[in-house]
Amino acid sequence: MYIARFARQDLLRAVGALTTMITKWDELCDRKLFRIIDYMNGSAEWRQIGFIGDTPDELELGLFSDADFAGDRADMRSTSGVFLALYGTHSFLPLMGQSKNQTAVSHSTVEAEIVAADHAIRTSGIPALQLWEKLLDRPLQLEVYQDNQATARVIHTGEAPTLRHSNRVHQVCVAWLHKRNWLQGRSVVRLQHRGYGGGQLHLAFNS
Repeated sequence: MYIARFARQDLLRAVGALTTMITKWDELCDRKLFRIIDYMNGSAEWRQIGFIGDTPDELELGLFSDADFAGDRADMRSTSGVFLALYGTHSFLPLMGQSKNQTAVSHSTVEAEIVAADHAIRTSGIPALQLWEKLLDRPLQLEVYQDNQATARVIHTGEAPTLRHSNRVHQVCVAWLHKRNWLQGRSVVRLQHRGYGGGQLHLAFNS
């Protein structure tokens, strides 16, 4: 778990799923653990790297969120993925990654993505924004990247008639996500719709 959290974020999904089986370990878990170790042995030369080539005035915070719809075959719950980085024209420094099972079943990709975005902004984005504003001694804008166009539109407009149940089922309020665009009278969150390609979040879900 330590290795996955701090150095090999491509292991987060697989290790996280296996840790939920500690109290009900079986032969299948043994095979899954062996597969993880075998994967680590085959990719021991992989390294997580970061580089800074810009001045502090040129650095920004980027937050990526994603979800695998109904990825858990046992209970059909989705998994939220979060990746936070400090970046600039000549800089890219990974700060944290997270893979977390959602607490209830989502009934659409948009619903799962909304839950993941809420988790990312609430638990990682806004706390990191406050910290790095102190460290860089200037106001920052959190760039939130979303690869699902429908989800990006829901967050942008703050309207989702088909997701009225999310506040009760997931404890996620779409209106809250929409209002995070403004905090203390200024825009602190800027939503970007962009595909992730074969990026780190996809590695976390497909390991």
